[in-house]
Amino acid sequence: MRLALPLLLLTMVLTTPPHSAAQWEIEDSHTTASLRGIHNVGGGVAWASGTSGTVLRTRDDGKTWQTCATPLAATKDSAEKLDFRGIQAFDENTAIVMSSGPGDQSRLYKTTNGCQTWKLLFTNPDPTGFWDALKIRSLPGLRTDGKLVVIGTIVGDPVGGNFAQFFSSD
Repeated sequence: MRLALPLLLLTMVLTTPPHSAAQWEIEDSHTTASLRGIHNVGGGVAWASGTSGTVLRTRDDGKTWQTCATPLAATKDSAEKLDFRGIQAFDENTAIVMSSGPGDQSRLYKTTNGCQTWKLLFTNPDPTGFWDALKIRSLPGLRTDGKLVVIGTIVGDPVGGNFAQFFSSD
């Protein structure tokens, strides 16, 4: 009886086709940054974000990764020291990246040209706040102008005893 389970497991391993198991390939991102966020758009396109203002993009299922230009704030201060913990992409050219940090170090940037340039969208208005997560989703239906209804949500650490939440529909 004690041999029955090990024999059964060995038989399953030996008779299971190799294609039924997950296949992973290690790919080199060519960055020393600690990557914190990733979003797979599909069709071979994915975006990643991390420490030191790092944003990466692939268009070939991760075989090669492009290092994106570092976002600049409206005041032209570089975001190279920001920790980009969240990224939400829409296609190979459009993505929004979220940095996390105290106060105005929590920011949202958007690119529409494949990460060549970035526009600052929003900065945390609370000097004691700290953003944790970003989620952007399309809702069923169209607006009257024919565009999709899109809802963006940012959640941050509690401020004044309540979790910070920011919402946008544009």
